[in-house]
Amino acid sequence: MNYYALLYELVDDMVTRRVPFREEHLCLARESRERGDLVLAGALAEPVDRALLVFHVDDKSKVEAFARKDPYVINGLVKKWEVRPWNVVVGNEPRASSSVAKSETILRRWTARATASQLPKYLEHFSKNVLPDLRRVPGYLGATVFTRRLQDEVEVAVETTWHSLDSIHNFAGPDLEASVVPDEAAALLTSFDRRVRHSEIALTDHP
Repeated sequence: MNYYALLYELVDDMVTRRVPFREEHLCLARESRERGDLVLAGALAEPVDRALLVFHVDDKSKVEAFARKDPYVINGLVKKWEVRPWNVVVGNEPRASSSVAKSETILRRWTARATASQLPKYLEHFSKNVLPDLRRVPGYLGATVFTRRLQDEVEVAVETTWHSLDSIHNFAGPDLEASVVPDEAAALLTSFDRRVRHSEIALTDHP
């Protein structure tokens, strides 16, 4: 996996002209973020004449494909764009002050509820869409899905394990406790946690 910087040179009246395309652009960015490809993105201010999007992917072509699909590019709001490899020197290494905590395996737990009829669809979505995306995230170690029948619904609990808290940043972004629920998954659930819980795994047994 390598870091790449996608650099945009924007039109002069970008703030005004982007309005009709902004939500579509943000949707594309969120989808890339949920896949673990996009690390962070934003525009430079005063003036808003350039933008920077940082990706962490295995191939430069994925970043180029994002740019070609971006509504800002398609609709002429980006005068010029380029993709450059980015060698991260500071900020990509474990911090000494928290090295003990970051060396522990982390359990991330999230719960939701679904109707009995929608549960098989959610499990299929998880298997076909979520797991392949998780496997591409550096530091991901595995996942388990639990179900518990309630009176009118089914409780779904998802536990994923990670090499460290830094690994979870690759998946969830700066806000580690924010749940990551794509729209297609949310549509299959009656409710779900907006925040998740993390625990350090202190002891396991595999007889």
